Parts: sequence; structure tokens; C-alpha cells
Amino acid sequence: MISTLIGMGGSLLAPKILSQLRDQKINILHAMPGRLRIQCDNWKSEEVASHLQHKINHLPIVATCKASSITGSILIEFILPYMSEQELDELMKFIVQEASEAILEIDAKITRTMQKSLTIIDKGIKRQSSGLADLDSLLVLFLLGKGIHSFHTAPAFSGSLLYWAYTIIRGKEQNGPYDK
Repeated sequence: MISTLIGMGGSLLAPKILSQLRDQKINILHAMPGRLRIQCDNWKSEEVASHLQHKINHLPIVATCKASSITGSILIEFILPYMSEQELDELMKFIVQEASEAILEIDAKITRTMQKSLTIIDKGIKRQSSGLADLDSLLVLFLLGKGIHSFHTAPAFSGSLLYWAYTIIRGKEQNGPYDK
């Protein structure tokens, strides 16, 4: 692999570049004059991959860039077959920065999974009750019942439950939490 990096003009790669790649867990899969394939598990998202492809394609030293969300890899073809150490360093810094920004913009996988699960549960409740109830209405009923039942023993806690039920009802009037 080192010999192919030499062809790119990266024979004098500074240790800081390689350590930066290691910190981000970016792997150089393939490098030859005019081409570079890098991979990172953090790029296995359609949003991140398309963001990186779009941003990298607009760089002046890049002829084409193709990103795969399935493998988390990026294939970059450069205009010139050789590049300097500084250009490679700037390119890698740019990719790391753009990937970090793209990752911050997407919802966490756990959040998306929970949202999908809540939507499935909500639809199931609506289906089983013929539209009489949904997840929010059952939660409100539970909160109201628990709040009223425990009001004499724990008024502060009951007040928070009643307020929570109220905010769910008010939020449902304005825009449902699962409507997108």
C-alpha cells in the first residue's frame, strides 16, 4: 500500500495525517496515481455518504467522487495523477470535518428506531380500537388516572403527571408528535 501512496505523491506522509486517519478510524483501502478509496464505518448512512459525495465532488482537485452508504467507502478520482502531501492533508482534514458535520445533522439510529417503533405501536392501537384510541390518548388516560389517584399522597408528583397529560393534549391539537 505504501508504494501506491508514493505514486500519489504521499511518500512523505507525515505521522500526523496517519494518526488523524486512525483517530477517525478511516482506512485507506486502495491508493494509486489519480485514485483513492477510503472507508469509515461512520459513513454507513445514506445521509452522510451523499453529503460527503456532494461536498467532495465540488473540490477543484477532484474529477469524480462516488460514496457508498452500504460499505461506508468513498472512491475519489483526481484531476491530476499526483498530489502533494499538503493537498492530501487538506483533503483528509476536509473529509473528516464534513463527515463530522453530516453525522451531527442526522438523527441517532436509536432515535429513528424508537420513532419507528412508536409509529408501529400507534398504528396497531388505532387498528385494534377501530380508530377510537391511539398511543397518545392511552398515555393521557394513564397519566390522568395516576395523577388523580395519587394526588392526596404526592400532590407535586401528581401535578407533574397532570401537566404532562395536558401538554400531550395541547401538542396533539397543534401537531401530532408522529406527524412528519
